[in-house]
Amino acid sequence: MNTRILSTCSLLAALSASALTPLSAADQDARPVSQIAPAYSHDLRADGVEGEVVIGFTISAKGDVINPRVIRTTDSELDRATLAAVRQWKFSPAMKDGVAVSVQAVQPVAFVIPALHDYASVRFVAAKPAAVSSKTAGL
Repeated sequence: MNTRILSTCSLLAALSASALTPLSAADQDARPVSQIAPAYSHDLRADGVEGEVVIGFTISAKGDVINPRVIRTTDSELDRATLAAVRQWKFSPAMKDGVAVSVQAVQPVAFVIPALHDYASVRFVAAKPAAVSSKTAGL
């Protein structure tokens, strides 16, 4: 596997700011400032392990991620890397009546190996810097 494909695989284990689902009635939703992609290990890629991990967490009034937890996963081997990445994310906080507030959020993170799919079935959506989304039909 060449370096470009490995880099693409790593990027595909990222997410989109547009996929963030806040669970509050804030005047202004929290917005991602920094979202590093989860590590997609060579062993999992070599074994063809793909999947999706849905993470729930709190975004504090300071923009930090608090108490990330796996809500749903297609493969538990992807959970640890996803949680480790989410713990490092930073947000501009949600605002309610001009005051920063904590909010609950849910974020799906897809792990996809492009070489295993027809490129027509894989969609890459670039959002803000370091925020990339990939979804495949059937995941």
